[in-house]
Amino acid sequence: MTKTQRFLGIAAILLIPVLLAGMWPAHAAPATANAFADPAFQQTWERTDLPVAAHQVSRTWLWGPAPNTPGLIEPNKESPGGLRLVQYFDKSRMEINNPESDRSQPFFVTNGLLTVELISGRMQVGEATYVDRYPACIPATGDSTDATAPTYFALQKVSNTTLGDHPAPDMTGQVITATIDRVGTVGTDPAKAVFTSTINANYDTVTKHNIPGVFWTYLNSTGPVSVNGQTQNAALFTPWNYASGHPISEAYWTRATIDGKATDVLLQMYERRALTYVPTYAPGWQVEMANIGQHYYDWRYRGLGNCNGQQQPTVQPTEAVTGTPVTPEVTSTAVVTGTTTATVVATGTAVATGTAVATGTAEATGTAGTEGTVTPSPTFVIATATVVQATPPTAIPTGTLTPGNRGTPSPVGTPVP
Repeated sequence: MTKTQRFLGIAAILLIPVLLAGMWPAHAAPATANAFADPAFQQTWERTDLPVAAHQVSRTWLWGPAPNTPGLIEPNKESPGGLRLVQYFDKSRMEINNPESDRSQPFFVTNGLLTVELISGRMQVGEATYVDRYPACIPATGDSTDATAPTYFALQKVSNTTLGDHPAPDMTGQVITATIDRVGTVGTDPAKAVFTSTINANYDTVTKHNIPGVFWTYLNSTGPVSVNGQTQNAALFTPWNYASGHPISEAYWTRATIDGKATDVLLQMYERRALTYVPTYAPGWQVEMANIGQHYYDWRYRGLGNCNGQQQPTVQPTEAVTGTPVTPEVTSTAVVTGTTTATVVATGTAVATGTAVATGTAEATGTAGTEGTVTPSPTFVIATATVVQATPPTAIPTGTLTPGNRGTPSPVGTPVP
């Protein structure tokens, strides 16, 4: 076999995921998992979630079992060309804001301010640039069909967002008995005083909100992490707010339907995540990140979460083809749409072109290495995405429709809020 033939064979294999992308309907589940869109995404996921996937530790996912989407291109005013590479997981969205920056820095990969966007209804497309959409009437915890847990829109009343702040006084040392319901009405339940693990342990002077002990302990916890293929004990978060950001609300007890059962849940909103505490869960799974990555994708691309109960027009995501795919360790549900064509040029360069959405073309380039592998170029060419705006709601109707349940299964069979 000649070098050219070996190269063509490798290039054809790399193009298979691209050629198959248009074969899946909007809500179908492909048989294989999505590849990590960038090696930095894989390294970030492996650090905390590979030990969970490998059953080396019994604890909650930080991101989820695997990517839920291919790599996508989204607008970001400060990024080169006004665009950045992102990828969605159950619990969040990974982002590379500047691919030319130092990859060794801990914040080379960031995760978005999804909580703030869902609560405010303002989609951030730059450091101070927003697209007005609508607050999300999607339950912040529990089953997607739950009609008891507070929605992101309801949490507007108690959360710091770009619409305004809702600070709280320093209540360090006080046990949490505050409650919140579906529409954001705050109350109190003295019976919750028995959960002494919720005593406020830290007051965040940046956002002026208290952090209960059970969440503060989790955000400062250590345990098995995977670094360069080696498992070692280290802090899960460095700094403590790397994944979550700062708290933007107080913690509240609420009732949520989880796996069809009414459950007491302690819920607190952070800039980038939502944290939940279910005292009846097994140790290691009592504190979890809510599935905000799922919620946000449904809101941004599937037109779900409008408080009037009507689904908004969908927005086709712009898929990025960035070179050699990286296969994740575990499988997950994905949604890929669009049609794609591909061409292989037998000159040492593989070129894949395809229409990932109705409004543009995705392209990737790579050069054959000495061993026949394809080395991706650090640059990528993509299409622009179309954003559909909607009118913000004025009230929360009863019986709000929410998206289907795609919750994250835990390795030990514990339900995930």
